[in-house]
Amino acid sequence: MRINLLEALSDNIKVNKDKCTACGVCVDTCILDNLRLKLAPCRQACPLGVNCQGYVQLILRGEDAAGLEMVGRTLPFPGILGRLCSAQCEASCERKKQTGEAVAIRALKRYLSEAGGEMPLPERAPETGKRVAVVGSGPAGMLAAWDLAVKGHTVTVYDAQSEPGGMLRWAVPAYRLPLEVLGAEWGRLEALGVSFQGNTALGRDFTLEQLSGDYDAVVLALGCPESRRLGVEGEDAQGVYHALDLLKAARGDDPPSLSGKVVVIGGGEVALDTAQTALRLGAESVTVVSLEDRQGMPATPEALALAEAEGVVLDGSWGPTRILTQDGAVSGLELKRCLAVLDNEGNFAPSYDECQLNTMEANAVIVAIGQEREASLPGGPGSCDPLTLQTPVANVFLAGDAVGGPSTIVEAMASGRRAAESAHRLVSGEHLTYGREYPGPVETEYEIDHSRGSDAARAQIPLRRLSGAGDFAEVEQCLSPEDARAEAGRCYSCGAPFGKFRTCWFCLPCEVECPQEALWVDIPYLLR
Repeated sequence: MRINLLEALSDNIKVNKDKCTACGVCVDTCILDNLRLKLAPCRQACPLGVNCQGYVQLILRGEDAAGLEMVGRTLPFPGILGRLCSAQCEASCERKKQTGEAVAIRALKRYLSEAGGEMPLPERAPETGKRVAVVGSGPAGMLAAWDLAVKGHTVTVYDAQSEPGGMLRWAVPAYRLPLEVLGAEWGRLEALGVSFQGNTALGRDFTLEQLSGDYDAVVLALGCPESRRLGVEGEDAQGVYHALDLLKAARGDDPPSLSGKVVVIGGGEVALDTAQTALRLGAESVTVVSLEDRQGMPATPEALALAEAEGVVLDGSWGPTRILTQDGAVSGLELKRCLAVLDNEGNFAPSYDECQLNTMEANAVIVAIGQEREASLPGGPGSCDPLTLQTPVANVFLAGDAVGGPSTIVEAMASGRRAAESAHRLVSGEHLTYGREYPGPVETEYEIDHSRGSDAARAQIPLRRLSGAGDFAEVEQCLSPEDARAEAGRCYSCGAPFGKFRTCWFCLPCEVECPQEALWVDIPYLLR
């Protein structure tokens, strides 16, 4: 048997898990590089690296303001992601692996955004005199602008639309993200000095060459604002809508009205958003048809359940062959049975039973099968360095959907942060790649202690019932303080610092600097 001599030495680093929030301050201050942080699975999965474990533990203790401050160290927009995050953290939650029900981490973030008071603005670095342009005010552009402003640069955000927010404003329905929440979080950018210039489009009002010449750096966070077309007969008929166009119109001052039977084509969350929006625009019934069966639809189980609760019918394993028309207007939809969506290699290659057909009556058809970027604008796979996001134009960087196509909101924000880091390094004269791939003094594989955490069932998120057409009030509600604490109590609190190399010299910065007084160095009394 092989024996690790370092492991055989005594570990004099002691951690009180009832106090520790896995913030990593002790690890960062260890002079001898002895300490390592066991990184919780939820934090490993988060594209932004948010310390989920830490803020959940602070909620459990009733320290909501401290929890919000911890969120704000890496995420300045908790009101948005507390509602819309795809919650990769929950997919990797150890609690889910053990019991089948993850801790409701996203809902707890939403809770902090409302119960934690006003999130303090970070201290802004001194003015650098450098000017950076961000094109696109969606999630990637917002976080890029935030990080660059915090670092002391002068940031101007350009957008083709009249108001900021990108797809958050124009494609996410109000019942999921109220405008006042988006406005408040954008207001934090304005408080940092970020300026917005709307109704200004790249390729129409200015060129990339002009922008890169006028600014020290440029971040292109253009998104994918175009709806993908089906390419079938009848798609241009009266009564056929494309998802992003309809969602944007529903957010406008004069939303369209629908009636009768509406069929939505697609199985993702945008398709469900569109279906639920159709109900609010007056549709009598809404059916969602998709290539996937009910279990294989790309939307989350929670989103599918909510749509069904509002009366949306989900009809899977069908592919459209043509849109039926009468006198130039939609009359129905012809479909064929989809046997499989992917081939044996996992590639998208639907196969059909051409003999099993189905016809649905429809007064309107909404196509919601994906998004794509404007072909005339920069971006797309292979158009930038995969690490730095730098384009062939040295001071231009891509972010968000412009890098590799449609992504989740939190992934877009993480991409915006990466582009901002590169832009900051460029204008500061720093190396663009040095240290970028180093994960830090962390451990990602370790045995997790399951002794902590209550046996309570996952909290039920309170929902507001749809009252009928025209009701765009927010559906998902905030957890109560009592429910939030109970939910936080389910967390195993997986991560913790530890003395990996057993080389402690009793210098004590780790103990002194611990903000929670959770760590101490076990040394002989006389040495203290």
